[in-house]
Amino acid sequence: MIWSLTGEAEPLRIGGTGGALGVAEALAARYGACCGESPRVLPSLGTGGGVRALADGHLDIALAGRALSAAERRRVGEVLVFARTPLILAAHPEVGADSLDIAQLAAIYRGERTTWPDGTPCRPVLRAEYDTETMLLRDLDPRLDAALDRAFARPDLVVTLTAQENAAVLRRVPGSFGYLTRMQWVTESLSLRVLRLGGRAPTLEALAAGRYPLVAEFTLVLATAPDERVRRFVDFVFSVAGRAVLEANGALAPPRPGG
Repeated sequence: MIWSLTGEAEPLRIGGTGGALGVAEALAARYGACCGESPRVLPSLGTGGGVRALADGHLDIALAGRALSAAERRRVGEVLVFARTPLILAAHPEVGADSLDIAQLAAIYRGERTTWPDGTPCRPVLRAEYDTETMLLRDLDPRLDAALDRAFARPDLVVTLTAQENAAVLRRVPGSFGYLTRMQWVTESLSLRVLRLGGRAPTLEALAAGRYPLVAEFTLVLATAPDERVRRFVDFVFSVAGRAVLEANGALAPPRPGG
């Protein structure tokens, strides 16, 4: 536990992947309202940065948006999946389309489909080549995997490195198209057009029923010996109140492992 110069305990420090910061802020606010202690959510550190900060004692809880490497796993304690959310296809709000299928997606990434139905330019925006969200698309269909190989070799496409940069480009560039989680779309109140995938809407109901195939998972990463304050916050995340916060912000909470 970290203490301030006045002898009071510092707030819990939470940080890591940018894709989970919005929901962490919402959880922290609700926890503060009901439990009297408001955790502090730090700006984006990325999953790797969050895990390093946790292991070095600079964070109390890290937020991860991908599986940890073996080396990372050895430096931390429990890793708990706390949120599952659809990966959505999102476009600039003025794009005149409402659905894309896999063949159309592949054509966009190969550079064969360059306009939207109304004739305006279609400008794909990519996350990093081996980012978890990119890998979800790759794993969905071999056609997308091959098309994304072509896309990353194209000099004309923008590759964004953080969740927040990705959203900013999609909002700013007319005709842009990309992918991000429903959780980020809700928590950051993003004015983006959400497209259906092959006619399937990326709703929580579709996710729960197994009708939507693109699902991102986020985890809470704890130190090897977390203190009681960390345990209380984690208990809240998996409580009825915490689950309600997650659902209101575009995610579902799976059962707590061993709970």
